[in-house]
Amino acid sequence: RDSSHVFLESDGRPIDVEFGVWDGPNNTPTKMKVYSEDGRLRPINILTANPQRGRGNTLSVKNTGPMEFPINAGVNSVGGGMSAGGMSAGGQRGGLAGSESAYGGLAGNEGAYMDERDLNGFTHPSSPSMKRGQTVQGESLRTFPLDYSVEAVQVTITTDGNPMNAKVELWGTSSHIKQVAEVYNDNGLTRPFAAIIDVPGGSNTIAVYNTGPIVDPFRVVVEPVARMDGWDGKEDQSVGGHLAPW
Repeated sequence: RDSSHVFLESDGRPIDVEFGVWDGPNNTPTKMKVYSEDGRLRPINILTANPQRGRGNTLSVKNTGPMEFPINAGVNSVGGGMSAGGMSAGGQRGGLAGSESAYGGLAGNEGAYMDERDLNGFTHPSSPSMKRGQTVQGESLRTFPLDYSVEAVQVTITTDGNPMNAKVELWGTSSHIKQVAEVYNDNGLTRPFAAIIDVPGGSNTIAVYNTGPIVDPFRVVVEPVARMDGWDGKEDQSVGGHLAPW
């Protein structure tokens, strides 16, 4: 498979997960640690690249939360013919690999809490954005205020071949952090990071930290993929200006 789409959700409880791509013995080129305070309202929705090198890869999903907080996880191939079913953290195999979902078939009616009607108007991160985006130097932060009408954005992070060390946060009002993803890729050119972040309701900001050294900058693109019903096409200048895509 060229890439894999990972979808994680819960019944409204927090999600706290470590995710990785295993590529051969003792080689983990992609590592992520993700958190969401509400896995129903803001599920985890990530695309990870798997460059074909004549061998398969293994994707691991570890629920690091308490036993009382199970999750549903699904992995679906993008650009390949294989599809993997989902499994809940409690060990019950679910039907997360449906074929008609707007998220690429990960949210089937069995075992998942979101069906196609819930996902109407949303898109899955089918590929990293081709826009150049904004450069974020090592050990620095860039923020992207979101217009009130935006209900979901796609965040894409790439490098020129250097390692990627990034931390992506969804901020609410004040110091409220709704969702966090800590990302490591050994090569941000062949393994870019792409994710859909749901941002329903109120004022929100996407914050992207480059936690790597100053010699490893990366580029980030934040672009809307869903707007609220009844949006008049005008941006709200009171929440930090227009939403690009940057």
